[in-house]
Amino acid sequence: METSTDDKDARWRVIATDLRAAILDGRYPPGGALPSEPELVRKYDVSRPTVRKAIDTLVSEGLAYVMRGRGSFVRPMPERRAILITDRDRPDLAAPGNHPDIQAFGWDLAQRDRETPLFTGEKTTANRDIAIMLSVRPGHSVIHRRSMWNRGHTAVICGASARLEINSYTNADMLPDWDDPKRHAQYRKRPGFFYQSLVREHGPVRWLTLTSARIAYEDERVALGMDYAEAVLIIRRTMAHPNGHPIEVTEVKAPANRYEIGYHRELADDPEGDFTPQELSDNGIDLVI
Repeated sequence: METSTDDKDARWRVIATDLRAAILDGRYPPGGALPSEPELVRKYDVSRPTVRKAIDTLVSEGLAYVMRGRGSFVRPMPERRAILITDRDRPDLAAPGNHPDIQAFGWDLAQRDRETPLFTGEKTTANRDIAIMLSVRPGHSVIHRRSMWNRGHTAVICGASARLEINSYTNADMLPDWDDPKRHAQYRKRPGFFYQSLVREHGPVRWLTLTSARIAYEDERVALGMDYAEAVLIIRRTMAHPNGHPIEVTEVKAPANRYEIGYHRELADDPEGDFTPQELSDNGIDLVI
């Protein structure tokens, strides 16, 4: 009897559903091997391509990974860390002086023997997405500051520790002295100076924070050490005029399977107080935005 296309399509879904349930129930432990392709072919009476489609589905869901020549395995679930959204003083995460490596080791030691810089800051032009963020026209001059945080103390999955990418975009008209060498040195060296200057010149300000998630683009996947088809968590915080017009936008990108979001007022014992460094560590918080 000839198998219809719909029946063939249903078979890989059945296999994926059965294996997914077994993984979530703990019948296949983290790091453990899944049944081999020949075993699944015999058990479900299907072809190898059907089995591979089922395994590929679990890989895309982040439940399994494949080692060429060895088989398929259950992916160990990484330790989840937290990103804290605060309604108190918002730190300038893109400021070089606020980079955790700079704070821990100092300027010289933190940047020694690095193939890629911890942070960059330059004047560039707005592409379509940045133009929408800042309510300017594409091609408008913007200040782009980028900082990469490698959270090496978090659990390692498939050889990659958790990383965070932080981008800050500011309408260059808001800081006309950015190109002045002395002022630029202050923006670089003093962690709070960039925000202080914006608030002094354009305040009072309000803050708007939005979160979203999507499948990571290739460049994001490489930068954040993510696997194919993993989702990236995006937290976008806007410093704006009281009327809502953007002044500066900070965008944090993080692997969605390694980070979750918490809110200061819900997690803090004292909603009106700041977390101490020890409390941040005890609560598994890697970043406050």
